[in-house]
Amino acid sequence: MPHQVTITAKTGPDRASTAAVIPNVTRLDFDLNDKILQVHTETQSGNQIKEYELSAVTTVTCTVTAGNWAFVLS
Repeated sequence: MPHQVTITAKTGPDRASTAAVIPNVTRLDFDLNDKILQVHTETQSGNQIKEYELSAVTTVTCTVTAGNWAFVLS
């Protein structure tokens, strides 16, 4: 099982993700000053970066099971 992120946050003006599961996560970058999360994923067509606003996020949970990391942000 690859690392994954489940996120409920805005991705831009009037664009929100609700309980979106993002598989194949290789890296997370938290920019606390700008309140932005960058999620780096590995896909067959290449690496992708998705950005989410952290201003409305109230909970960040991290769980490690059998060496696989899972983050939940809501």
